[in-house]
Amino acid sequence: MKKFWGSVAMITATVLWGIAFSAQSRGMDFVEPMLFTALRSATGVTALIAVIMIFDLCREKRLTFWGAAKTPEARKELLAGGWWCGVVITFASIAQQAGLKYTTAGKTGFLTALYIVIVPVMGVFLRRKPTAVMWLAVVLAMGGTYLLCGGITSINRGEWFVILCAFIYSLHILVIDRYAGKCDCVRLSCIQFAVAFVLALLMSLLCREPWEHAAVKSAMPFWLFCGIGSSAIAFTLQMVSQKYLHPVTATLLMSLESVFAVLGGWIFLKEHLNGIELCGCAVIFLAVLISQLPLPEKKRISEG
Repeated sequence: MKKFWGSVAMITATVLWGIAFSAQSRGMDFVEPMLFTALRSATGVTALIAVIMIFDLCREKRLTFWGAAKTPEARKELLAGGWWCGVVITFASIAQQAGLKYTTAGKTGFLTALYIVIVPVMGVFLRRKPTAVMWLAVVLAMGGTYLLCGGITSINRGEWFVILCAFIYSLHILVIDRYAGKCDCVRLSCIQFAVAFVLALLMSLLCREPWEHAAVKSAMPFWLFCGIGSSAIAFTLQMVSQKYLHPVTATLLMSLESVFAVLGGWIFLKEHLNGIELCGCAVIFLAVLISQLPLPEKKRISEG
């Protein structure tokens, strides 16, 4: 029963993440990428603080700032993890938002999902040799991207931004892998979004993005949804579900985010993909599934 509710929680999170692409796309009609990232990050921090307070009151019966980080070393690890996760997710989010100015929410969802294939390949630099199956997934992902974008020469500025976003998100997963096992994940995420808020705000100011009260107000439903739904609620559901699900199962369910991104774009933004683009989506999705296939264990040959 716990696995069932864990799956329900993860699917709910992927629905929120998928729909968020439509909200992000609409937000780009009013404000610029860095400002939108700052606004959604600020909302995410506020919502996660509320989540932390509720969790503390339920578990500890009191409010604590550091949570399980009782020692100076643990607190230093939490702050370092939040800083590096925040730096990486800032650039990933800005690249994704910039891409949404020039391409559809559906395409963005599938191109972003490439990070699931990219992460194992990046393991080459960590001396983790990819298997033949993983290289097959890479080839399929490249072919699916070719079909979805209409060829290399047809990849527009927005799609290049989203592909860059997928690579940066791959780094984000590796950074999380380094710190998540040693830190309170909800607090780690809260610090991450706080860093993202500050960095995105500063970058928006330095790049002189227009700040108009009317535009920010018009975009409010979209950055509020992304901050509360996509960042706080979906992240908390992911944390809960991963307590009960196998990592491969969790990743496969997370890959449905790209499917819900297309459905959200179709329902809310009236976006449509042609036959070739849909084939590209299917091939990318197949590559994601193949990349998560469990590897057979090598049989041990007993001696004597």
